Amino acid sequence: MRPVKNAAGQYHVCFVCTEEADLLPRADGEGGDLEPVGVDLGIESLVTLSTGEKVGNPRWFENEQERPRREQQKLSRKEKKGLGGLSNNWERQRKRVAKVHQRIQDRRKDFIEKLTTRLAHDFDVI
Repeated sequence: MRPVKNAAGQYHVCFVCTEEADLLPRADGEGGDLEPVGVDLGIESLVTLSTGEKVGNPRWFENEQERPRREQQKLSRKEKKGLGGLSNNWERQRKRVAKVHQRIQDRRKDFIEKLTTRLAHDFDVI
């Protein structure tokens, strides 16, 4: 077990454990046929399934482009060096920039994890 600190100043603990994995129940019960689905990754629609369903690309960075730009601009205007090393204002703003980027990264990760969980739950073969 070890603590990890990211650029935004958030702490996480990483640890490894061993557990017996249970198989997921089949989507259509034990007696039926397997329900397969094909997945095509794209740019306009993030995922297109063989069932015809399209999952749109949320474009997290493009939708929130103003805030990272503004925070980065504030950082570039701060004086980097103080008397004893890095200035407190520069370091504080650097953490704000990192938090903005971390938020976008977390939203992307959450969206992908929810999508893959739904696919694994709804279909037998991917």
